[in-house]
Amino acid sequence: MKKLFVIALSLLLFCAPANFQPTAAKTRKPTTTAQPPNIVFILADDLDERTTPYWDAMPQTAALVRDRGIRFANAFSPTPICCPARSTILTGLYGHNTGVVTNSGDKGGWGAFVKNGNEERTVAVQLQNAGYRTGLIGKYLNGIEADPTHIPTGWSEWYGFVDNNSYTGYNYQINENGTLVSYGAAESDYATDVVAAKARDFIKRAEAKDEQPFFLYVSPTAPHLPLPPAPRHKNHPYQHAFSPRTANYNEFDLNDKSAWLKVTGDERAKMVAAYNDVDFRNRMGSLYALDELVASVVNTLEALGERENTLLVFTSDNGYNLGAHRLLHKMAPYEESVRVPLVIAGPGITPGIENRMVLEIDYTPTFLALAGLSIPSHVDGRSLLPLLRGEAPAQWRSDFIAQYHNTNA
Repeated sequence: MKKLFVIALSLLLFCAPANFQPTAAKTRKPTTTAQPPNIVFILADDLDERTTPYWDAMPQTAALVRDRGIRFANAFSPTPICCPARSTILTGLYGHNTGVVTNSGDKGGWGAFVKNGNEERTVAVQLQNAGYRTGLIGKYLNGIEADPTHIPTGWSEWYGFVDNNSYTGYNYQINENGTLVSYGAAESDYATDVVAAKARDFIKRAEAKDEQPFFLYVSPTAPHLPLPPAPRHKNHPYQHAFSPRTANYNEFDLNDKSAWLKVTGDERAKMVAAYNDVDFRNRMGSLYALDELVASVVNTLEALGERENTLLVFTSDNGYNLGAHRLLHKMAPYEESVRVPLVIAGPGITPGIENRMVLEIDYTPTFLALAGLSIPSHVDGRSLLPLLRGEAPAQWRSDFIAQYHNTNA
């Protein structure tokens, strides 16, 4: 029997330490510009908030985005696996409303996204209709390889990976505005660097069109396995490191766990012991190039005079268990899977920490509100603009629904 888990998760379950003191809200003034601000959304792949010491490998991103913006301490992915999470990000809808709750089959993947009419209602469609120049660079949705030259509506420019080789960093193809372009095994073909170069090029060309703001969705595959570090980072500080041995790492006692984990726990523990440390080393190593990608994008905006009129978002599609509870990957309703990094910087934002619970369903309404557009009634999320401006809403969520459909159960 196929299974769907739907669990209400409360912020009480994901709370900060008892001695943690939230940063006091500060007064922030909204930007006042002749046109709506640009939006640059940078989406890492499988980067968790809970265990991976990612800021150690991303000092430039920390300095240029995190320290100049707001760090959201309670950001979550309601369906913690690639395609459902990205479907939610693009639409502002929970998985049960996109119809995408796994990566393949009738209830998952790009096919389900299209079948349920989602491509016609993405944030890109709405922003493009409002005059934005839109661009996607990198990973779109699992399953797009079934129609590699497809370009969804709403995108002015499209540079999307079309095969799983992008996860290895080499020998992949990109659909470049309808033309399939092959990349090989040269150092210059390293996927993260190619995404970075295309992002910079898009910004330079979009900036030349002063009358038109832009929305850029930058989606490298780092640090998704088995992506290795870029050749220039092969001797990175974590090349011989062991993954963090947290209290729940390869957890010994599974008596309080669900039946599926109890039954498979012994085999999972062996897999964690065999693969987790190598995975961790590659993950950390690949983040150095991701850090350079972010820095190059921000520095390009700065050089063109667009930094002060651009909302910068850095986050991940889902978290990653990294050995917690004997689990290697994601999907499970544990903090390692559902917690994601999120930092936002831009016009009118004063640096600080925000502790209210935010979800991936909130990105679309936030971008629409920023562009001065109304938020469709069918959208599940809510705009984060009040939080970005330091306002204190009278009410805010304290729980959410986590979902995942296991096609193999």
